[in-house]
Amino acid sequence: MRAGITDASAPCSFVDGVRLGRGPLLRVTNPADLSTVAEVPTAEPADFQRAVRAARRAFDGWSRTPAAERASLVLAFLSALEARRGRLEDTIVAETGALLSSARTLQVAGAIEHARAAVRIHASLPEEEHNPVPLDGLVAGGRVAASVLSWEPLGVVAAMPAYNVPLFLALWKVVPALLTGNTVVLRPSPLAPMAVLAAGEAAEEAGLPPGVLNVLAEEGTAGAVLMTTAPEVDAVSFTGSSAVGAAIAIQAAPTHKRLMLELGGKSAGVYLPDAVEAAADGIAVVMRAMAGQGCVLQTRVLVPQESKGRVLRDAADRVAALRLGDPRDPATDVGPLISDAQVRRCEDHVAAALAHGGRVVAGGRARRDLGGHFFEPTVVDLDDTANPLAQEETFGPVVSVIGYRDLDHAVELANDTVYGLSGAVFGAADRALAVARRIRSGAVLVNGGYFGPFASSGGWRHSGRSRERGREGIRAYQQVKHLTAVSR
Repeated sequence: MRAGITDASAPCSFVDGVRLGRGPLLRVTNPADLSTVAEVPTAEPADFQRAVRAARRAFDGWSRTPAAERASLVLAFLSALEARRGRLEDTIVAETGALLSSARTLQVAGAIEHARAAVRIHASLPEEEHNPVPLDGLVAGGRVAASVLSWEPLGVVAAMPAYNVPLFLALWKVVPALLTGNTVVLRPSPLAPMAVLAAGEAAEEAGLPPGVLNVLAEEGTAGAVLMTTAPEVDAVSFTGSSAVGAAIAIQAAPTHKRLMLELGGKSAGVYLPDAVEAAADGIAVVMRAMAGQGCVLQTRVLVPQESKGRVLRDAADRVAALRLGDPRDPATDVGPLISDAQVRRCEDHVAAALAHGGRVVAGGRARRDLGGHFFEPTVVDLDDTANPLAQEETFGPVVSVIGYRDLDHAVELANDTVYGLSGAVFGAADRALAVARRIRSGAVLVNGGYFGPFASSGGWRHSGRSRERGREGIRAYQQVKHLTAVSR
Protein backbone atom coordinates (compact mmCIF):
# COMPACT_ATOMS: atom_id res chain seq x y z
CA MET A 1 0.00 0.00 0.00
CA ARG A 2 1.15 3.55 -0.64
CA ALA A 3 1.20 5.96 2.28
CA GLY A 4 -2.20 7.42 3.05
CA ILE A 5 -4.18 4.88 1.03
CA THR A 6 -5.78 1.80 2.54
CA ASP A 7 -8.64 -0.47 1.62
CA ALA A 8 -10.67 1.03 4.43
CA SER A 9 -10.19 4.55 3.10
CA ALA A 10 -10.59 3.65 -0.57
CA PRO A 11 -13.51 5.58 -2.05
CA CYS A 12 -16.56 3.77 -3.34
CA SER A 13 -19.32 4.24 -5.89
CA PHE A 14 -22.27 6.55 -5.23
CA VAL A 15 -25.73 6.11 -6.76
CA ASP A 16 -28.61 8.46 -5.98
CA GLY A 17 -26.73 9.78 -2.94
CA VAL A 18 -26.15 6.31 -1.49
CA ARG A 19 -22.76 4.60 -1.13
CA LEU A 20 -22.38 1.22 -2.78
CA GLY A 21 -20.33 -0.76 -0.31
CA ARG A 22 -20.54 -4.15 -1.94
CA GLY A 23 -19.65 -5.52 -5.33
CA PRO A 24 -16.82 -7.32 -7.10
CA LEU A 25 -13.46 -5.93 -6.03
CA LEU A 26 -11.26 -4.10 -8.52
CA ARG A 27 -7.56 -4.38 -7.67
CA VAL A 28 -5.85 -1.04 -8.27
CA THR A 29 -2.12 -1.57 -8.93
CA ASN A 30 0.72 0.88 -8.53
CA PRO A 31 2.46 0.90 -11.94
CA ALA A 32 5.78 1.92 -10.40
CA ASP A 33 6.24 -1.15 -8.19
CA LEU A 34 3.23 -3.38 -8.96
CA SER A 35 2.03 -3.24 -5.35
CA THR A 36 -1.68 -3.21 -4.59
CA VAL A 37 -2.89 0.31 -3.90
CA ALA A 38 -6.38 -0.78 -2.84
CA GLU A 39 -9.21 -3.13 -3.71
CA VAL A 40 -12.19 -1.02 -4.70
CA PRO A 41 -15.78 -2.30 -4.61
CA THR A 42 -17.25 -1.97 -8.09
CA ALA A 43 -20.74 -1.45 -9.43
CA GLU A 44 -22.66 -4.02 -11.42
CA PRO A 45 -24.74 -3.34 -14.56
CA ALA A 46 -27.91 -3.07 -12.46
CA ASP A 47 -26.23 -0.31 -10.45
CA PHE A 48 -25.45 1.61 -13.64
CA GLN A 49 -29.09 1.30 -14.65
CA ARG A 50 -30.14 2.63 -11.23
CA ALA A 51 -27.72 5.53 -11.63
CA VAL A 52 -29.07 6.45 -15.06
CA ARG A 53 -32.65 6.39 -13.77
CA ALA A 54 -31.70 8.39 -10.69
CA ALA A 55 -30.06 11.03 -12.88
CA ARG A 56 -33.16 11.17 -15.05
CA ARG A 57 -35.42 11.66 -11.98
CA ALA A 58 -33.14 14.34 -10.56
CA PHE A 59 -32.90 16.27 -13.82
CA ASP A 60 -36.17 18.21 -13.63
CA GLY A 61 -35.45 19.61 -10.18
CA TRP A 62 -31.78 20.33 -10.83
CA SER A 63 -32.39 22.00 -14.20
CA ARG A 64 -35.00 24.29 -12.61
CA THR A 65 -32.67 25.23 -9.75
CA PRO A 66 -31.50 28.83 -10.23
CA ALA A 67 -28.09 29.02 -11.91
CA ALA A 68 -26.56 30.92 -8.98
CA GLU A 69 -27.67 28.21 -6.56
CA ARG A 70 -26.25 25.49 -8.80
CA ALA A 71 -22.96 27.41 -8.98
CA SER A 72 -22.85 27.73 -5.19
CA LEU A 73 -23.27 23.96 -4.78
CA VAL A 74 -20.62 23.29 -7.42
CA LEU A 75 -18.18 25.57 -5.60
CA ALA A 76 -18.93 23.71 -2.36
CA PHE A 77 -18.23 20.46 -4.20
CA LEU A 78 -14.86 21.81 -5.37
CA SER A 79 -14.02 22.98 -1.85
CA ALA A 80 -14.76 19.48 -0.58
CA LEU A 81 -12.34 18.11 -3.16
CA GLU A 82 -9.71 20.67 -2.20
CA ALA A 83 -10.02 19.58 1.44
CA ARG A 84 -8.89 16.15 0.22
CA ARG A 85 -5.97 17.60 -1.70
CA GLY A 86 -3.17 15.69 0.03
CA ARG A 87 -4.98 12.39 -0.22
CA LEU A 88 -5.85 13.01 -3.86
CA GLU A 89 -2.20 13.75 -4.69
CA ASP A 90 -1.10 10.50 -3.03
CA THR A 91 -3.85 8.60 -4.80
CA ILE A 92 -3.03 9.94 -8.27
CA VAL A 93 0.68 9.18 -7.90
CA ALA A 94 -0.10 5.67 -6.65
CA GLU A 95 -2.70 4.70 -9.22
CA THR A 96 -1.34 6.43 -12.36
CA GLY A 97 2.42 6.66 -11.76
CA ALA A 98 2.32 10.43 -12.36
CA LEU A 99 5.25 12.41 -10.98
CA LEU A 100 4.43 13.89 -7.58
CA SER A 101 5.14 17.37 -8.96
CA SER A 102 2.52 16.82 -11.66
CA ALA A 103 0.00 15.49 -9.16
CA ARG A 104 0.42 18.57 -6.98
CA THR A 105 0.30 21.20 -9.71
CA LEU A 106 -1.66 20.01 -12.75
CA GLN A 107 -3.65 17.04 -11.59
CA VAL A 108 -5.15 18.35 -8.34
CA ALA A 109 -4.55 22.06 -7.83
CA GLY A 110 -4.78 22.74 -11.57
CA ALA A 111 -7.92 20.65 -11.94
CA ILE A 112 -9.69 22.56 -9.16
CA GLU A 113 -8.44 25.92 -10.44
CA HIS A 114 -9.77 25.19 -13.95
CA ALA A 115 -13.09 24.07 -12.52
CA ARG A 116 -13.50 27.23 -10.47
CA ALA A 117 -12.72 29.27 -13.58
CA ALA A 118 -15.51 27.37 -15.36
CA VAL A 119 -17.92 28.67 -12.72
CA ARG A 120 -16.87 32.22 -13.55
CA ILE A 121 -17.12 31.63 -17.28
CA HIS A 122 -20.60 30.17 -16.92
CA ALA A 123 -21.72 33.16 -14.85
CA SER A 124 -20.67 35.45 -17.71
CA LEU A 125 -22.78 33.65 -20.31
CA PRO A 126 -26.43 34.69 -20.76
CA GLU A 127 -29.14 32.07 -20.41
CA GLU A 128 -31.08 33.90 -23.11
CA GLU A 129 -29.92 36.06 -26.01
CA HIS A 130 -31.83 38.25 -28.40
CA ASN A 131 -31.79 36.82 -31.90
CA PRO A 132 -31.78 39.74 -34.37
CA VAL A 133 -34.01 39.45 -37.42
CA PRO A 134 -34.58 41.94 -40.27
CA LEU A 135 -36.84 44.87 -39.41
CA ASP A 136 -39.54 43.68 -41.78
CA GLY A 137 -39.63 40.42 -39.83
CA LEU A 138 -40.28 42.07 -36.48
CA VAL A 139 -43.93 42.74 -37.22
CA ALA A 140 -46.48 39.98 -37.57
CA GLY A 141 -49.95 41.12 -38.47
CA GLY A 142 -49.19 44.57 -37.10
CA ARG A 143 -47.90 43.23 -33.79
CA VAL A 144 -44.32 43.50 -32.50
CA ALA A 145 -42.51 40.15 -32.44
CA ALA A 146 -39.59 39.05 -30.27
CA SER A 147 -36.94 36.51 -31.23
CA VAL A 148 -34.89 34.94 -28.43
CA LEU A 149 -32.37 32.11 -28.19
CA SER A 150 -32.61 30.16 -24.94
CA TRP A 151 -29.65 28.03 -23.80
CA GLU A 152 -30.93 24.95 -22.00
CA PRO A 153 -29.40 21.75 -20.55
CA LEU A 154 -29.14 18.55 -22.53
CA GLY A 155 -30.44 16.21 -19.81
CA VAL A 156 -28.47 13.24 -18.45
CA VAL A 157 -24.75 13.25 -19.28
CA ALA A 158 -22.61 10.09 -19.25
CA ALA A 159 -19.04 11.15 -18.44
CA MET A 160 -16.01 8.89 -18.93
CA PRO A 161 -12.51 10.35 -18.38
CA ALA A 162 -9.22 8.65 -19.28
CA TYR A 163 -6.62 7.36 -16.84
CA ASN A 164 -3.70 9.70 -17.52
CA VAL A 165 -5.05 12.84 -15.78
CA PRO A 166 -8.19 11.32 -14.25
CA LEU A 167 -9.46 14.01 -11.89
CA PHE A 168 -8.59 16.83 -14.28
CA LEU A 169 -10.51 15.23 -17.13
CA ALA A 170 -13.43 14.30 -14.87
CA LEU A 171 -13.87 17.89 -13.69
CA TRP A 172 -13.69 19.20 -17.26
CA LYS A 173 -16.79 17.13 -17.89
CA VAL A 174 -18.69 17.19 -14.62
CA VAL A 175 -18.46 20.88 -13.71
CA PRO A 176 -19.76 22.38 -17.00
CA ALA A 177 -22.48 19.73 -17.10
CA LEU A 178 -23.69 20.51 -13.57
CA LEU A 179 -23.43 24.29 -13.98
CA THR A 180 -25.67 24.20 -17.03
CA GLY A 181 -28.35 22.12 -15.30
CA ASN A 182 -27.52 18.60 -16.45
CA THR A 183 -27.27 15.56 -14.20
CA VAL A 184 -24.29 13.23 -14.52
CA VAL A 185 -23.33 9.57 -14.38
CA LEU A 186 -19.55 9.48 -14.04
CA ARG A 187 -17.47 6.34 -14.73
CA PRO A 188 -13.71 6.51 -14.13
CA SER A 189 -11.21 4.43 -16.05
CA PRO A 190 -10.77 1.01 -14.41
CA LEU A 191 -7.02 1.64 -14.57
CA ALA A 192 -7.22 4.71 -12.31
CA PRO A 193 -10.60 4.94 -10.56
CA MET A 194 -9.81 6.16 -7.07
CA ALA A 195 -9.30 9.92 -7.43
CA VAL A 196 -12.44 10.18 -9.56
CA LEU A 197 -14.47 8.12 -7.08
CA ALA A 198 -13.58 10.74 -4.45
CA ALA A 199 -15.93 13.06 -6.37
CA GLY A 200 -18.85 11.05 -4.98
CA GLU A 201 -17.74 11.73 -1.42
CA ALA A 202 -17.26 15.42 -2.20
CA ALA A 203 -20.71 15.67 -3.81
CA GLU A 204 -22.31 14.13 -0.73
CA GLU A 205 -20.43 16.47 1.59
CA ALA A 206 -21.31 19.53 -0.50
CA GLY A 207 -25.02 18.73 -0.39
CA LEU A 208 -25.65 18.06 -4.06
CA PRO A 209 -29.16 16.60 -4.34
CA PRO A 210 -29.34 12.81 -4.72
CA GLY A 211 -29.04 11.64 -8.31
CA VAL A 212 -27.41 14.84 -9.58
CA LEU A 213 -23.91 13.30 -9.62
CA ASN A 214 -23.58 9.52 -9.60
CA VAL A 215 -20.09 7.96 -9.63
CA LEU A 216 -19.56 4.28 -10.40
CA ALA A 217 -16.47 2.14 -10.91
CA GLU A 218 -16.31 -1.10 -12.84
CA GLU A 219 -13.63 -3.49 -14.01
CA GLY A 220 -15.14 -4.35 -17.38
CA THR A 221 -17.18 -2.38 -19.91
CA ALA A 222 -20.79 -3.49 -19.37
CA GLY A 223 -21.67 -0.34 -17.43
CA ALA A 224 -19.99 1.88 -19.99
CA VAL A 225 -21.96 0.26 -22.80
CA LEU A 226 -25.17 0.78 -20.85
CA MET A 227 -24.29 4.46 -20.40
CA THR A 228 -23.78 4.93 -24.14
CA THR A 229 -26.91 3.05 -25.18
CA ALA A 230 -29.53 3.83 -22.51
CA PRO A 231 -32.37 5.95 -23.91
CA GLU A 232 -32.44 7.96 -20.66
CA VAL A 233 -28.95 9.32 -21.40
CA ASP A 234 -28.87 12.41 -23.61
CA ALA A 235 -25.14 12.98 -24.06
CA VAL A 236 -21.82 11.16 -23.75
CA SER A 237 -18.56 12.92 -22.88
CA PHE A 238 -15.57 10.62 -23.33
CA THR A 239 -11.79 10.97 -23.35
CA GLY A 240 -9.80 8.04 -24.68
CA SER A 241 -8.70 6.24 -27.80
CA SER A 242 -10.11 6.87 -31.27
CA ALA A 243 -11.12 3.21 -31.54
CA VAL A 244 -13.25 3.36 -28.40
CA GLY A 245 -14.63 6.72 -29.48
CA ALA A 246 -15.79 5.17 -32.75
CA ALA A 247 -17.48 2.36 -30.83
CA ILE A 248 -19.24 4.89 -28.60
CA ALA A 249 -20.47 6.80 -31.64
CA ILE A 250 -22.01 3.59 -33.00
CA GLN A 251 -23.60 2.72 -29.67
CA ALA A 252 -25.02 6.22 -29.20
CA ALA A 253 -26.34 6.62 -32.74
CA PRO A 254 -29.74 4.85 -32.36
CA THR A 255 -30.75 7.25 -29.57
CA HIS A 256 -29.15 10.32 -31.22
CA LYS A 257 -27.09 11.36 -28.20
CA ARG A 258 -24.92 14.46 -28.19
CA LEU A 259 -21.26 13.37 -28.31
CA MET A 260 -18.29 15.16 -26.81
CA LEU A 261 -15.25 13.09 -27.73
CA GLU A 262 -11.61 13.94 -27.05
CA LEU A 263 -9.77 11.09 -28.74
CA GLY A 264 -6.28 10.14 -29.88
CA GLY A 265 -3.60 12.35 -31.29
CA LYS A 266 -0.29 12.30 -33.16
CA SER A 267 0.60 15.93 -32.72
CA ALA A 268 3.43 17.57 -34.62
CA GLY A 269 5.93 19.95 -33.12
CA VAL A 270 7.28 22.07 -35.99
CA TYR A 271 10.61 23.79 -35.28
CA LEU A 272 11.43 26.58 -37.70
CA PRO A 273 15.10 27.14 -38.62
CA ASP A 274 15.54 29.86 -35.99
CA ALA A 275 14.19 27.60 -33.20
CA VAL A 276 16.02 24.34 -33.88
CA GLU A 277 18.08 24.64 -30.69
CA ALA A 278 14.87 24.21 -28.67
CA ALA A 279 13.91 20.87 -30.23
CA ALA A 280 15.90 18.63 -27.86
CA ASP A 281 14.36 20.24 -24.79
CA GLY A 282 10.92 19.96 -26.41
CA ILE A 283 11.45 16.24 -26.86
CA ALA A 284 12.40 15.90 -23.19
CA VAL A 285 9.21 17.71 -22.20
CA VAL A 286 7.17 15.03 -23.97
CA MET A 287 9.01 12.31 -22.04
CA ARG A 288 8.52 14.01 -18.67
CA ALA A 289 4.83 14.71 -19.24
CA MET A 290 3.13 11.59 -17.84
CA ALA A 291 5.81 9.45 -19.49
CA GLY A 292 4.45 10.46 -22.88
CA GLN A 293 0.90 9.35 -22.01
CA GLY A 294 -0.84 12.44 -23.33
CA CYS A 295 -2.93 12.71 -26.47
CA VAL A 296 -1.87 16.34 -27.08
CA LEU A 297 1.87 15.73 -26.71
CA GLN A 298 4.09 16.49 -29.71
CA THR A 299 5.36 13.02 -30.52
CA ARG A 300 6.27 13.91 -34.14
CA VAL A 301 9.07 16.48 -34.20
CA LEU A 302 9.65 18.20 -37.55
CA VAL A 303 12.95 20.03 -38.11
CA PRO A 304 14.83 21.40 -41.14
CA GLN A 305 16.52 18.52 -42.97
CA GLU A 306 19.91 20.20 -42.80
CA SER A 307 19.64 20.45 -38.99
CA LYS A 308 18.25 16.99 -38.36
CA GLY A 309 21.56 15.33 -37.50
CA ARG A 310 22.35 17.95 -34.87
CA VAL A 311 18.85 17.72 -33.39
CA LEU A 312 19.14 13.94 -33.13
CA ARG A 313 22.52 14.16 -31.39
CA ASP A 314 21.27 16.81 -28.96
CA ALA A 315 18.07 14.87 -28.30
CA ALA A 316 19.98 11.65 -27.65
CA ASP A 317 22.17 13.42 -25.09
CA ARG A 318 19.20 15.16 -23.47
CA VAL A 319 17.08 12.02 -23.27
CA ALA A 320 19.94 9.87 -21.99
CA ALA A 321 20.17 12.18 -18.98
CA LEU A 322 16.53 11.61 -18.00
CA ARG A 323 16.09 9.43 -14.96
CA LEU A 324 13.49 6.66 -14.83
CA GLY A 325 12.16 5.69 -11.44
CA ASP A 326 9.90 6.25 -8.46
CA PRO A 327 7.45 9.06 -9.27
CA ARG A 328 7.63 10.24 -5.64
CA ASP A 329 11.38 10.87 -5.89
CA PRO A 330 12.06 14.52 -6.85
CA ALA A 331 15.08 13.31 -8.88
CA THR A 332 12.86 11.21 -11.17
CA ASP A 333 12.19 12.64 -14.62
CA VAL A 334 10.09 9.89 -16.19
CA GLY A 335 7.70 7.64 -14.32
CA PRO A 336 6.05 4.37 -15.32
CA LEU A 337 3.41 3.63 -17.91
CA ILE A 338 -0.01 2.60 -16.67
CA SER A 339 0.24 -1.11 -17.53
CA ASP A 340 2.39 -3.80 -19.08
CA ALA A 341 0.05 -3.73 -22.07
CA GLN A 342 1.14 -0.13 -22.64
CA VAL A 343 4.79 -1.14 -22.35
CA ARG A 344 4.23 -3.83 -24.96
CA ARG A 345 2.57 -1.28 -27.22
CA CYS A 346 5.71 0.87 -27.06
CA GLU A 347 7.84 -2.18 -27.84
CA ASP A 348 5.66 -3.08 -30.81
CA HIS A 349 5.67 0.47 -32.21
CA VAL A 350 9.43 0.78 -31.98
CA ALA A 351 9.87 -2.62 -33.64
CA ALA A 352 7.52 -1.60 -36.45
CA ALA A 353 9.42 1.66 -36.91
CA LEU A 354 12.70 -0.23 -37.28
CA ALA A 355 11.16 -2.72 -39.69
CA HIS A 356 10.17 0.20 -41.92
CA GLY A 357 13.59 1.86 -41.96
CA GLY A 358 13.58 3.88 -38.75
CA ARG A 359 16.67 4.17 -36.53
CA VAL A 360 16.65 4.35 -32.73
CA VAL A 361 19.07 7.02 -31.50
CA ALA A 362 18.13 6.85 -27.80
CA GLY A 363 16.32 4.34 -25.61
CA GLY A 364 14.05 1.84 -27.29
CA ARG A 365 13.73 -0.81 -24.58
CA ALA A 366 11.34 -1.85 -21.85
CA ARG A 367 12.82 -1.65 -18.35
CA ARG A 368 10.94 -4.33 -16.44
CA ASP A 369 14.06 -4.78 -14.30
CA LEU A 370 13.05 -1.60 -12.46
CA GLY A 371 10.11 -3.45 -10.95
CA GLY A 372 7.28 -1.63 -12.68
CA HIS A 373 5.85 -0.72 -16.08
CA PHE A 374 8.79 1.31 -17.38
CA PHE A 375 9.92 2.08 -20.92
CA GLU A 376 13.03 4.01 -21.78
CA PRO A 377 12.62 7.53 -23.18
CA THR A 378 13.06 6.84 -26.87
CA VAL A 379 13.96 8.94 -29.92
CA VAL A 380 13.59 7.45 -33.38
CA ASP A 381 14.96 8.90 -36.62
CA LEU A 382 12.39 8.57 -39.43
CA ASP A 383 12.80 9.38 -43.11
CA ASP A 384 9.18 10.39 -43.62
CA THR A 385 5.64 10.14 -42.27
CA ALA A 386 4.96 6.86 -44.12
CA ASN A 387 6.60 5.04 -41.23
CA PRO A 388 3.91 3.54 -38.95
CA LEU A 389 5.45 5.26 -35.92
CA ALA A 390 4.53 8.60 -37.51
CA GLN A 391 0.93 7.51 -38.03
CA GLU A 392 -0.14 5.48 -34.99
CA GLU A 393 -0.63 6.86 -31.49
CA THR A 394 1.86 5.19 -29.13
CA PHE A 395 0.92 6.83 -25.82
CA GLY A 396 4.33 6.45 -24.27
CA PRO A 397 7.78 8.13 -24.16
CA VAL A 398 8.52 7.56 -27.84
CA VAL A 399 9.20 10.52 -30.14
CA SER A 400 10.01 10.48 -33.85
CA VAL A 401 12.15 13.11 -35.58
CA ILE A 402 11.51 13.87 -39.27
CA GLY A 403 13.27 16.36 -41.54
CA TYR A 404 11.50 18.83 -43.83
CA ARG A 405 12.78 20.61 -46.95
CA ASP A 406 10.94 23.91 -46.56
CA LEU A 407 7.92 25.31 -44.72
CA ASP A 408 5.45 24.01 -47.30
CA HIS A 409 6.89 20.55 -46.79
CA ALA A 410 6.71 21.00 -42.99
CA VAL A 411 3.00 21.80 -43.23
CA GLU A 412 2.45 18.82 -45.53
CA LEU A 413 4.16 16.50 -43.02
CA ALA A 414 2.28 17.97 -40.06
CA ASN A 415 -1.04 17.38 -41.81
CA ASP A 416 -0.17 13.87 -42.98
CA THR A 417 -2.18 12.13 -40.26
CA VAL A 418 -5.75 11.03 -39.58
CA TYR A 419 -5.58 12.88 -36.27
CA GLY A 420 -6.10 16.56 -35.54
CA LEU A 421 -6.07 17.20 -31.81
CA SER A 422 -3.16 19.54 -31.20
CA GLY A 423 0.17 20.74 -32.49
CA ALA A 424 2.84 23.37 -31.98
CA VAL A 425 5.09 25.67 -33.98
CA PHE A 426 8.28 27.24 -32.64
CA GLY A 427 10.07 30.20 -34.21
CA ALA A 428 9.75 33.90 -34.93
CA ALA A 429 6.16 34.78 -34.08
CA ASP A 430 5.04 36.06 -37.49
CA ARG A 431 6.34 33.06 -39.45
CA ALA A 432 5.28 30.60 -36.75
CA LEU A 433 1.74 31.97 -36.73
CA ALA A 434 1.57 31.71 -40.52
CA VAL A 435 2.54 28.02 -40.32
CA ALA A 436 0.18 27.37 -37.39
CA ARG A 437 -2.78 28.68 -39.38
CA ARG A 438 -2.14 26.03 -42.04
CA ILE A 439 -2.05 23.06 -39.65
CA ARG A 440 -5.30 21.08 -39.59
CA SER A 441 -5.81 20.64 -35.88
CA GLY A 442 -8.25 21.71 -33.19
CA ALA A 443 -5.51 23.58 -31.31
CA VAL A 444 -2.04 24.80 -32.24
CA LEU A 445 0.35 26.34 -29.73
CA VAL A 446 2.88 28.91 -30.93
CA ASN A 447 6.07 29.09 -28.85
CA GLY A 448 4.28 27.44 -25.96
CA GLY A 449 0.99 29.24 -26.43
CA TYR A 450 -1.71 29.15 -23.76
CA PHE A 451 -3.22 26.17 -22.01
CA GLY A 452 -5.81 27.25 -19.49
CA PRO A 453 -9.48 27.32 -18.58
CA PHE A 454 -10.38 30.33 -20.70
CA ALA A 455 -9.50 28.85 -24.10
CA SER A 456 -11.11 25.73 -25.48
CA SER A 457 -9.54 22.73 -27.17
CA GLY A 458 -10.96 19.87 -29.17
CA GLY A 459 -10.17 17.42 -31.90
CA TRP A 460 -10.76 17.24 -35.63
CA ARG A 461 -11.16 14.09 -37.70
CA HIS A 462 -10.11 10.96 -35.76
CA SER A 463 -9.27 13.09 -32.74
CA GLY A 464 -12.91 13.62 -31.88
CA ARG A 465 -15.60 16.27 -31.86
CA SER A 466 -16.87 19.15 -29.71
CA ARG A 467 -14.79 21.33 -27.37
CA GLU A 468 -13.69 21.37 -23.74
CA ARG A 469 -12.83 24.35 -21.50
CA GLY A 470 -13.65 27.97 -22.22
CA ARG A 471 -16.99 29.29 -23.45
CA GLU A 472 -17.33 26.52 -26.00
CA GLY A 473 -16.74 23.92 -23.30
CA ILE A 474 -19.71 25.29 -21.36
CA ARG A 475 -22.00 25.63 -24.36
CA ALA A 476 -21.23 22.01 -25.38
CA TYR A 477 -23.47 20.91 -22.51
CA GLN A 478 -26.38 23.07 -23.66
CA GLN A 479 -28.85 23.03 -26.52
CA VAL A 480 -30.56 26.01 -28.15
CA LYS A 481 -34.26 26.69 -28.14
CA HIS A 482 -35.63 29.48 -30.35
CA LEU A 483 -38.48 31.41 -28.74
CA THR A 484 -40.67 33.84 -30.67
CA ALA A 485 -43.43 35.90 -29.21
CA VAL A 486 -45.88 38.56 -30.40
CA SER A 487 -48.02 40.97 -28.41
CA ARG A 488 -51.71 40.17 -28.18
